[in-house]
Amino acid sequence: MNWILRDVRMILPEGEVEGDAWIKEGRWAALGRVPDRAAGQTFLARGAYLLPGLIDTHVHFREPGLSHKGTFFTESRAALAGGVTTTLDMPNTAPPITSVARWEEKMRLLQGRSWTHYGCYVGATSDNLAELRRLDPRRVPGVKVFLASSTGDLLVTEEAVVRRILQESPVRVLFHSESEALIQAARQRWESCTWDDVPDLHARARPSEACIESTRWLLSVAREFSTPLHILHVTTQEEVALLRGRPSHVSAETCPVYLTWSAADFPTYRNFLKCNPSLKYETDREALWQGLADGTLEVVGTDHAPHLWQEKEQPYPLAPSGVPSHGYLLPWLWTIGQARHLPLRFWVEKACHAPARLWRLRERGPLREGYWADGVLFDPEGQTIVPPHLDPRHFSKCRWHPLAGRVLQGQVLAVWVNGSLSYHKGAFYGAPAGQAVEMD
Repeated sequence: MNWILRDVRMILPEGEVEGDAWIKEGRWAALGRVPDRAAGQTFLARGAYLLPGLIDTHVHFREPGLSHKGTFFTESRAALAGGVTTTLDMPNTAPPITSVARWEEKMRLLQGRSWTHYGCYVGATSDNLAELRRLDPRRVPGVKVFLASSTGDLLVTEEAVVRRILQESPVRVLFHSESEALIQAARQRWESCTWDDVPDLHARARPSEACIESTRWLLSVAREFSTPLHILHVTTQEEVALLRGRPSHVSAETCPVYLTWSAADFPTYRNFLKCNPSLKYETDREALWQGLADGTLEVVGTDHAPHLWQEKEQPYPLAPSGVPSHGYLLPWLWTIGQARHLPLRFWVEKACHAPARLWRLRERGPLREGYWADGVLFDPEGQTIVPPHLDPRHFSKCRWHPLAGRVLQGQVLAVWVNGSLSYHKGAFYGAPAGQAVEMD
């Protein structure tokens, strides 16, 4: 179906434009002034913002093998409701995606089941370099390297292996940057403690030094190679400072969880904010905001990682690390940015334009005539109420979110995926329209 969106305010790469938009055969046919010959279903936007669909380059949608926590159907649906139209999924599933064959099998599994466009990373191991060399850079968005243990059993600690991966990978290499040796030392010291004993327990068990040492080493190694390198979920003030001197082929992200909370919030949330890397301290949180503002951190990725409520209720050593962050992303970003007087354009850059540019997504990203019509109608004056924990109104399968009970500024009114109206005022329409992403 073709659409004519009347009376929208559009955030384009070149600036903000008021007018109308025409979706024809799944693509943006006109932005600003629609020709008289245009035909299609009319949607009256009444001055709401038309934004490009957000691109989340860091999610854990749990398939295959962990579907009791989430499925691509449920988690992409939650992402869509928050204004996201493209998601790139991590490989630490069961089994982990560590070969071309497993990657192909996963891509077949997702066909017709994702509300968002999707891409899947391949995980690095100590001995799968031959598989990584075979990756198609037009179809595979990157290789994920876990330098420290986290959810799943992917781990690469040998420096020589990391160098070989950077030397020979045909695709971007993404790093979970923590020092395994420092984490194991901290674990021996702190794992017998409880939250009652140590209010900032997880920040001590996954200390800042582990992140700083690892990122410092990665930046030194990055200068030896030209392969694009991306550092995930940056959490510390010192890492932001180190990244200001990074080579041009290195990029970095932080996540909404680290922008919203700090280790001072552990007494309230405990395991429900337990994630890796850990939340750090208020000075670190302020440094992340500054790093976003000055361009040191180019990307906001969610690290959406659902676990069941009862899993999180276990004692600290047994509770898994990870926090669900989809369902409300655009209102969440808009709300935390309002306190810092950040315009919508800021989040469009960090969560759409920059990811599309860095990952070279083909004909996706900005609102641009001829590109695929992935768009979000957003009312910045509206409200989004996050349901209580375990409420069925959560779209994510785990049915909880650390923002539970909060009233967020802004409301996602509608979302188009490849020109199909897939979400409107809390309801989903048609079949999942997401397609596999392609890279230029």
